Amino acid sequence: MGNIEKIIQAIDIQLIQKNKPYMLLAEANRLLTSTRLIAYNKALKKIVESGLIPHAYQTQKSPKQWRIPLSEKGKAEKEKLDKQNKQREKENQYTIQTQILDQPTLCCPFCGYTGIIPEQFRSEPCLICPKYQARNGFGGMNNENQIFYLDENGNLIGYMNY
Repeated sequence: MGNIEKIIQAIDIQLIQKNKPYMLLAEANRLLTSTRLIAYNKALKKIVESGLIPHAYQTQKSPKQWRIPLSEKGKAEKEKLDKQNKQREKENQYTIQTQILDQPTLCCPFCGYTGIIPEQFRSEPCLICPKYQARNGFGGMNNENQIFYLDENGNLIGYMNY
């Protein structure tokens, strides 16, 4: 009976890793022969037909196929992993937002664009706003760059056209 539990566990692990609802008998056969949990090709079919894997079922419509879904233990493990992944995702999102908020930024007084000052430019005495645009007399768009003068703390102390 211990071998049946190992077979069910191997199938559960594969289903969770591939995020699939069930595995067909042929797929399970390949998995279990490659991991040497079964010795020959027809062994799994005999196990499934005898009811030793109680959650395995055969489809009613043609072509009839044996399907092996997650076991109850597998479902519980998947739920646990899903909760952990959601929590990890929330923590990562919070970390990313915190990292962004901790970065020095500069707001262009003309266009309102707020951007993070790249690390290589933080020691520069002036920056050019990459987004500031003004309408020209023909209704088109001109890029008008501005030079911003910063003090040693990164505060805006003046600006001029570039």
